[in-house]
Order: sequence, then C-alpha cells, then structure tokens
Amino acid sequence: MTAPFAKGFSTAYKRARSQDSPTPLASPPVLKATKVEEEEQVEPGIPSFLRQSQSAIRAKFNDLAWKEKLRILQGRSDPSSQWTQDTGPMVMKRNRYGNVQPWEKSRIHLKVAEGRSDYINASPISLRDPRTGVETKFIATQGPKQSGLSHFWHMIWWETTDVAVIVMLTQTHDGTTEKCFQYFPLNVEAGSFKVEPLDKTRDTPEGSVTLLECHVDEDSRTEVRKLSLKFGADKKDVWHFLFSGWPDFAVPEDNDRTALLQLLKLCAEKNTLPSNPRVIHCSAGVGRSGTFIALEYLLAQVDSGAILDAKEGEDMIYDVVNRLREQRMLMVQMEGQYQFLYEVTRDQLKQRHLQASRQQSPKSDVQTSGMNAARDVHYGTEAHDDFFSHAKIDESQAAGAAAVNPGEDQAEKARAEGTF
Repeated sequence: MTAPFAKGFSTAYKRARSQDSPTPLASPPVLKATKVEEEEQVEPGIPSFLRQSQSAIRAKFNDLAWKEKLRILQGRSDPSSQWTQDTGPMVMKRNRYGNVQPWEKSRIHLKVAEGRSDYINASPISLRDPRTGVETKFIATQGPKQSGLSHFWHMIWWETTDVAVIVMLTQTHDGTTEKCFQYFPLNVEAGSFKVEPLDKTRDTPEGSVTLLECHVDEDSRTEVRKLSLKFGADKKDVWHFLFSGWPDFAVPEDNDRTALLQLLKLCAEKNTLPSNPRVIHCSAGVGRSGTFIALEYLLAQVDSGAILDAKEGEDMIYDVVNRLREQRMLMVQMEGQYQFLYEVTRDQLKQRHLQASRQQSPKSDVQTSGMNAARDVHYGTEAHDDFFSHAKIDESQAAGAAAVNPGEDQAEKARAEGTF
C-alpha cells in the first residue's frame, strides 16, 4: 500500500519507498497560491485566510502533503529523527492499514511488562489555545481490530482520568469490509465484553465493559452509550458517541453537517477537563478523526474571538492541520476535508457576526419589528421571521473541488486501499 498523496506525487513517492532508489527530493515544487479573487467582495470581520479561493486552498493542501512526504523521507534516512516509524513485524500486524501509523516518538505506549510490545496505533494530540494557553488533549487512533480489543480498553483505562469519552466516526462495516471491530456492547442483551490482561503471566485482573444506558440524541444524530469499564474492584465511566452521518471519502452534508456541530458540543460537555484526552477514531484514525479535532479547535477560536487575531498572511487552518500532522501522519487526509474546514469555519464566523449585530442594534430591531407588524395587520397575515433562528451552514459540497483537482487521484487511491 502507498499513502494517498496528491496527484503528481505518486512517482516520487514510489521512489522514496524503494530500497533501491532512496534518493530524497531536495525541495517541493513551487506552489503558486492564488490570492483572494479581485472580484470577491471583502467582508468586514472575516480574516483574509477565510476568503481564499478554492485554488489557493488546494495549493496549501498540496504544500502540507509535501511537508509530510519530506518528514517520512527524513525519518527513513535518519534514525534519530522525530519522524521515524517502527516497521517491525509486530507493529505491522497490529496496524489496520499498512500505510497509516504513528510517528515512533509521538505515540501511546501500553503498560506492559518489560520485553513485551507496548505498541498500539494511537497518537497523543495536544492543541494550545492562542489566547488562554490552555491545552486541549485528544488521542487519535485507528478503529480497533479484534486482536487489539484488549489493547484499546487498556489504553482507555490508563490514558484517561475518572471519566472517558470516545467518539466513533465510522460504521463497523462498509459492505463486507470491516472498518472497525465491534468493540463495545450494542445493547443490554449483548452482555459484558471481556478485556484480557495484557500480561497473562502476571496476577492481573481480567477487565470488562458493560452497557449501562443507551439512547439516540436527535440533535446530533448520534447513538450515545454510557459504559462501565472495570478491572478488579476499580471501575470507570465511559461515554461513547457513535456518529454515522460521515460517509467514507466525503464530508457530512445537509442535516448531518448541522448534527456534527452539535456532537462537538455534546462530547465536550461530557468531558471533565481539557487535559483529559478524548479518544477520537474513525477507521484509520486520520481523515475524519483529524478533521473532527481540527474543527473543534477552530470553532473554539470562533467562539472566543481569537480567530480575528490572525495577522495578514497568517492561515490558522493551515497552521492547525500542520500541527496535527506533526503529531500524527495524514491528519485531515483528503482535500475535501481540508476545504470543509474553511467552509464551516467561515460560515460559523458569519453567523456570529450576524447574531452580534442584531444584539447591538435593539432599536433597529424594534423599528423593523413594528414595521413588519403593521404590514402584517394590513395584509392580514402573521409574520414568521425564522431566518436568524434557523441559520444554517452553507451546504455546498466541501469535497466538490476534489473532482477537478489532484484530490481525485487521492480519493481513488484511498478507495483502493480502504484507508480512510
């Protein structure tokens, strides 16, 4: 398998993977990012990076792909590099996909006896708020395999605090292809799932996962489960969120897009502290997982107003995706997902401005309301101004650009490999 880089990278990538031709690329090609289109009206209060053309955004995504390619090449040529990856047989056996795994110096280590493999395909993620300095933590991981079920639950036990939060962004199967093993009980009738000790030679207790309650949250279109994770006499509550409105090789659309925004809020509310890492996974743990994490961070900057602190020439979305990829490869894997971040962030910021302008102009609202009331009495109708209470995100398809740009080649490769 080869990683699905943008079109034009495939030949160089194959050379990089070949042991016979290890020559690295000296530098990426020159990428000419298109500036904000001259005919586009400058919107007050919208940072310039949110007013870029699709071609400019595409160029930046390609630049991110080149940066990652160079990290991989450096990791292969320099054993002391922070971008090295373990390619041992045990590691490859535990990976769901052969081309997606953590950087060796940025991964979760299982608590095992000395001499045993502590590998799990999971990466610690940390994003710092630019205003407050508070770090919000996550763990991005692949959908567990059946052979890794115990590894996954031991990681949940050791890496989270008193309450664990898991967000699952994939179905267990796509047709006949497994995307994630069924690692939790779907209903009470399923009984408890057993969690084997990682070291059976030691006198360590067997664990269990039990379903306590389950319901569907209509606003977020999410199956919400409260689970109990237990080892011996000790136990921990686990909130599990299964969101099925995010299809492979695409982004949420229409009502699913609105539901995703509600899920972001819901899972954050169940968490105890930003320092308690929420566990986010899809199938490979990079595409949808990376987009989810990036989107939560960006919308937090919209809420706080920090997004308006961006200086001319600064691109907060490019920067956060680059930081994510420094912590786990391929985060925000597809160009359509990258475009999606710009769309949703821009639309949410516009809604904020709209709400703020109405709150700051009560006199104007009263006058407008009076005029509307007089008009309605005149015509015998009842006014229903639902625009502001039902403002929706622009539902233009975020992945549309992929059909006419290098992202199409990525999508075809990703489909062939199933690594999304």
